[in-house]
Amino acid sequence: MKSVTGQSSFTIRSTETDQNGQATLPALVGYMQEAAWDNTATMGISMYELLERGLTWILQRMRVEMFRYPKHRESVTVETWASGRERVFLHRDFRVYGADRELLGQATSVWLVMDMVKRQLVSVPDFITAIEVVPGHEPLPFAKGKLSSLEHVSYEQQMPVRWHDIDLNRHVTNTRYLQWVLETLPVEVLEKQQLSEIDIIFKAESTLGDTVAATAGPDEEANTFLHKLTSTETGKELVQAKTKFNKFESLGI
Repeated sequence: MKSVTGQSSFTIRSTETDQNGQATLPALVGYMQEAAWDNTATMGISMYELLERGLTWILQRMRVEMFRYPKHRESVTVETWASGRERVFLHRDFRVYGADRELLGQATSVWLVMDMVKRQLVSVPDFITAIEVVPGHEPLPFAKGKLSSLEHVSYEQQMPVRWHDIDLNRHVTNTRYLQWVLETLPVEVLEKQQLSEIDIIFKAESTLGDTVAATAGPDEEANTFLHKLTSTETGKELVQAKTKFNKFESLGI
């Protein structure tokens, strides 16, 4: 079997928008993951198929670029395809389109396979590697390399892990981590600037009852911030991220 490109359509709901009536990035990443689920289901390797074997998909890294955020009731189409494979790392790309094929954003991601019982990463099973990767489009540059470490903390919050933060894998869902990364920044940044890029690495699990310390600080590059999420229970670093913002004026908003 060969991999195929998937296409899923969504309409922005009011509960997925911010105070400007635009879709939030966590909502858009949620659409991407739903499109990935649809696409893998056509090849028999969706999360449900993996769970039947005691396995699951784990998102390890994602780099997103947004050119324009869709608004409430706007329809978008997410295209996604397997873009490559490196040892245990499976790459998947996304493009988000508006009306008339306007490219609103794009993303590249890295996925791993985890044993649900042992809570350990495993080699990619044969039933997945048997699928020949045929990229539907020119692959985006893989998300590779280290991010700069957060050395000087300017902003900090405590995020208790609650029931609705947990997903099917029984740990904090990655879109919640993404939300916490952004919410650590001061309101004046979120109000006056628009997130244009994020590179986020998911490094460890957090579960119900944990408390997450979310920290952030400016990077050397203008309008750019470094982020870190840490478990206060275990001391483990959960997430590392880098965000880049543009002023609303430059986006024509």
